[in-house]
Amino acid sequence: MGVVLATGCGIQTPHPNQLNAFDGASYDTLTLAHGALTSLRAQVSVSYPKYTPLFNEAADAYAATFNAYALYRTSPTDASALTVAISNLTISVIALENSFQSDMQVPPSVVTGIQKKAESLRARAAGQNVTVSDILTELEIAAAVARAVPAASVYAGLASMVIEATSQALAAESASAGQAIDLTTIQPLAAL
Repeated sequence: MGVVLATGCGIQTPHPNQLNAFDGASYDTLTLAHGALTSLRAQVSVSYPKYTPLFNEAADAYAATFNAYALYRTSPTDASALTVAISNLTISVIALENSFQSDMQVPPSVVTGIQKKAESLRARAAGQNVTVSDILTELEIAAAVARAVPAASVYAGLASMVIEATSQALAAESASAGQAIDLTTIQPLAAL
């Protein structure tokens, strides 16, 4: 659990074609969210359809963020619309995670302990790629909570789905680190 949460403190590897640090961090945020949502999409549609409305809200927030980002890339004079879109995306990811966490029935004391560790990491990462740190920390909290679900539990499948989504997000972000920004790799996902 500590290893997963510790990754949120990393320093962003610049992309050779980023406009500035905010541009690179925004791309990394979209890459993380895209990886998680892509992984979740298949599982939600097949095995957990009750999460479809929350998934669709997250997919819509992702699409809005992608569009704001594409606009920012063409005219980087005002980052406010993109900042708001990233905040809304983070909120929708949190709502989806909270629904998973509630259904996994992990004891509140375990969730609180994980969130306290995450807050400590956020405080240490203050000022460093806040957008990336926020969404990454939220994904890692979900995975850490999911790891607290016993393998024999009726909720083990749901927990596995959350862990896999976080793993896919981290893999996508890692694969894009230091690579040129390519919007074709982070296109919005269709709603379910």
